[in-house]
Amino acid sequence: MPSSNSVQASISGNIWWGGFTAEVTLTNNSSQDLENWSYSFDSPHLIDTAPWGAKITSAVLKEGLTRYTLTGEGWGARIPAGQSTTIGFNGTQGINLGREGQLTTENLMLPSTSFLEQSGANEQDPVEVSSEGFNAEIDVVELSSDGMESHEGMHHTMHQHGASPHAESGDYTDIASWGTFHGSNHNSEHNELVGGRTAITTEAMVAYNGLRNFAGLEAIELEEVGAWAFANGLTNNSQAWGNDIKGVGLWYAMQGAKVGWIADELYQPQILADIQRTARLESEADAMTMVREYGHEGFADYLEANGLQDAFINTLKMEPHYGGWMHGRTHGFLNIEDVAIAHDINHLTVLGWDQEKPFMNDTFDWPQWPALDVSDQTVINYYQSIIALGDPLSQNLEQLTTETTQVADPTSTNTQGVPPQPIAEENTVDQLNNPQLEISVGGDLWWQGLTAEITVTNTGNQNLDEWSVTFESPHKFYGEAWGAEVAIEKQDDGHFFYELSGDDWGQSIGAGQSITVGFNAMQGELIGNNGALTSEDFFFNNPVI
Repeated sequence: MPSSNSVQASISGNIWWGGFTAEVTLTNNSSQDLENWSYSFDSPHLIDTAPWGAKITSAVLKEGLTRYTLTGEGWGARIPAGQSTTIGFNGTQGINLGREGQLTTENLMLPSTSFLEQSGANEQDPVEVSSEGFNAEIDVVELSSDGMESHEGMHHTMHQHGASPHAESGDYTDIASWGTFHGSNHNSEHNELVGGRTAITTEAMVAYNGLRNFAGLEAIELEEVGAWAFANGLTNNSQAWGNDIKGVGLWYAMQGAKVGWIADELYQPQILADIQRTARLESEADAMTMVREYGHEGFADYLEANGLQDAFINTLKMEPHYGGWMHGRTHGFLNIEDVAIAHDINHLTVLGWDQEKPFMNDTFDWPQWPALDVSDQTVINYYQSIIALGDPLSQNLEQLTTETTQVADPTSTNTQGVPPQPIAEENTVDQLNNPQLEISVGGDLWWQGLTAEITVTNTGNQNLDEWSVTFESPHKFYGEAWGAEVAIEKQDDGHFFYELSGDDWGQSIGAGQSITVGFNAMQGELIGNNGALTSEDFFFNNPVI
């Protein structure tokens, strides 16, 4: 078994309002594989019972501490010799750590004591990570069938029930079927969905894709929304685990469908309180009257003509805190106007107990104060970016159609009824025909997606205006490009034909100069979850490299 000085543990993560996300990296510096390990520590905080890469048990100690034991599970069960594994979990602050900053060993563990051991080893000879011993008495707390600790002996403010699937989910999938994340608020319990609030289900994707179709965008799967959220800093963690992509995608699709229909010039936060309250407690007809008053021109008629009214109204009824995803996975840290973060803006759709005000906090009692200092234009841009899969801090959906269109099936990715983008044929500067143009590719890989940075160099002695390049790739562009316009056409083999042309500041390339343009894409062929993007990864039989 590895010795005490051959196994190292390091703690990192982020602190957020009332909670934190912890990542524990265990490094096996020995020449032997570490099998069936467990890692124990004492903490004053309440840790969520759904960690990634491990399972967790707990025992209550004196003086407000709890001893937690993480045991490797799934991909985290084995640490090969000379390698590391990183597991993680979310938690509720048992003592005040502040509302932002980096999590450290000192503020996670009190006292700073931990040990790691391997199953089957002598209980008197654990692999110690620190030298201090445990002196606290232990009272074991049994776990209930839903994986949460028993109420007995614990104050209610430090515990949450598991959420059960909503009784009226019907043909749709309940977000709780992909996991529940509790501990940060009192309002993610199924039995607290009061005042007409309902569970989050995939019916929200019907409303979401309906709004995309109204905007002239093709229907997409919820995984694409989830990948976009991870790529834009709108989640707790930088990497998705398990069903995170699905749950995060559904949660943000719900948010986008709740808000993205409002016309920019008419948006005000109070609309979200009034229309959600009306949908939940009053008349659906009155809610549709509000859509006609505040929505993009023609949107109300579009909903009715395409049979999407029920899906839209039912999405308005959904409670963002349901299932704990709002804090457990979609607690985004993206900076908003230097006064708030994305999580604060997500509270727009959280109402008070009387449902009279928007932007309320987790207990429905007080405003989410930082969000109140953010401009209305930034807020509506943020929510429209969820629909367009664009930059959350830029304008989106600027060319929404005002005509009522007929969609075949908003739940499908079939693009019927969505006019294809034309592939321009003029003013093309292709490297095959113009040796003055050189292309190189860089960027980053992330979970099921990529960010492509394409550097175009003019090696000639004359400026190049209105340049464009064409290539084929297995990966699918989404969102908005920077410095370029992107037109794509799907091929019979499932690949995509691209034309990339200069736009705005990227339209011209001076003699001997380079520009770097870019965009995000979903991986059509799996090329990894992290690391650098290369030309070989990005192009398929590429003629310009």
